[in-house]
Amino acid sequence: MTFRIYLRDAHQCVTEKTITGDPEVARAAFKTLTERTDLDGQRMLAVLNRDGRPVAHHDFSKPTPPAPGSDPIRWWRGRVCEIDLARAT
Repeated sequence: MTFRIYLRDAHQCVTEKTITGDPEVARAAFKTLTERTDLDGQRMLAVLNRDGRPVAHHDFSKPTPPAPGSDPIRWWRGRVCEIDLARAT
């Protein structure tokens, strides 16, 4: 299995990419990106893929749940440990 973790902006440009076969390294890399408060409010996503399929997206443009307009499935700050990488398909 291969995990790809990266930032993607509104123009689909990818930066800060990590590629690993280790689920814990993938989790740590995604956690590091989701904790980037300097990106809050920007049209930017932190993306976690496994074998080319999406596992989780953190949308920095959205407010923190439970604020109006928020979406917990797209806000992972402080909850990365809830992502089950072993079952991700």
